Amino acid sequence: MFTRTFTANWDRSLFRPIRGRARAWPRPPRLAVVLAALIFPLSAAPAVTPRAEANVPTGRLVIMGGGTSPAWLHAKILRLAGGADARVLVVPFASAVNDGQATRTAFVTAGAKNVAVLRAGDPASALASVGAADAIWFNGGSQTALMAALSQLGIVEAIRERHRSGAVIGGTSAGAAVMSKVMIAGAPPRAGEIPPLGEGLGLWPETVIDQHFAQRNREPRLRATVQKHPKLVGVGIDESTFVVVAGNEIEIGGIGNVTVLDLRWGAELQRFQLRAGDRWNFRTPRK
Repeated sequence: MFTRTFTANWDRSLFRPIRGRARAWPRPPRLAVVLAALIFPLSAAPAVTPRAEANVPTGRLVIMGGGTSPAWLHAKILRLAGGADARVLVVPFASAVNDGQATRTAFVTAGAKNVAVLRAGDPASALASVGAADAIWFNGGSQTALMAALSQLGIVEAIRERHRSGAVIGGTSAGAAVMSKVMIAGAPPRAGEIPPLGEGLGLWPETVIDQHFAQRNREPRLRATVQKHPKLVGVGIDESTFVVVAGNEIEIGGIGNVTVLDLRWGAELQRFQLRAGDRWNFRTPRK
């Protein structure tokens, strides 16, 4: 259950929207409508094209490739989530030995006033905690174990909804792997073969994500996965390196590379690398 770092439990009533009475605007006279139609004919109106971004979630993703977190990463997540008063939820279920307290301390050190660690065993409390969070962070470990724990608590769809509604969702290592829908779940039987695949949270469904990328020589397994799923973009993130996803745009931070494998635009695989400060609209081919 969420607790404030320095004060009492959150009062959820403070965050209820204020509902006021809608103002009733007078209807225009019929003659005015007719005259407007004559002066501004419909044929002169610009065509309205549905925006491709209509279904893009409003929340951002912060996806790190494992390793040591940059010292300012937690402060950046806080800024994206609204500042020091943002409600941060740490989810440690990927590891049996990481209880999330070190991550909680890192957020507090970065200035967070409201940080909680999610506990297993109480689905109702977990659902309430997810629903109240402005930022959710997944620690590393096993992505398969993480997805199993989230499913058992019944909070997978609640996490997706928070992302759609504007919350910042982030994770490192296994917490990065679960961001895509097609999830790399482990090592392949032999080098270069397709690794076992599972289903992740699907918060960045256009991609398949791999982590510890250069450090563990994981390009062969990501290549094999992209060749099996050519409509997905392969995103390999080095340690101490992260991707911020906002709508269709990504920005790179940290000290390593992000390797992109893209087969969407033809038979030839596009491979390129992005570094800190680089941006890319992942719905367009790289020039």
